[in-house]
Amino acid sequence: MSRRPEEYESPSCATIGGDFWFPDNDIPIASTNDAAFAKSICGRCPHKRECREWGINNEVHGIWGGLSNRERQRIRRERGIKIHQEDNSA
Repeated sequence: MSRRPEEYESPSCATIGGDFWFPDNDIPIASTNDAAFAKSICGRCPHKRECREWGINNEVHGIWGGLSNRERQRIRRERGIKIHQEDNSA
């Protein structure tokens, strides 16, 4: 069983703060910039793989382990993973 993100020791996202991990899709330029910034922080995080797997298996919003929801949806389809809160609008 994987750990929940709040159990990670000193994740990189916790040192930054802000809403970068949940970009506003209604503002495309800001959303793209926020997502790129968030992904750059994830890229240096020691919990990237664990967080990525958490996101794939549990999350439909935000950036998790450097992956957007659209990227996680593709992986879920490839792996045959269904999650309760799946949002197919992306």
